[in-house]
Amino acid sequence: MYGKPALGTVLPMAGLTAAPEVLPGVPFARGLQQAAGAGFLLYCTAAIALLSIKLWLHMRGTGDQS
Repeated sequence: MYGKPALGTVLPMAGLTAAPEVLPGVPFARGLQQAAGAGFLLYCTAAIALLSIKLWLHMRGTGDQS
């Protein structure tokens, strides 16, 4: 009793590692994770593009400034 874990703590973990697709919501969560990854890549791309444009305009300079 003291050296072994309870039966209820071992069996659910074995079931989770054997068949994760059985759980409700796992495909939905996987889709959300993919959408979040795509959104993060879009955010990074937009940030890099805006910073590049800002740097290009700064390096190009305008002749109007006094």
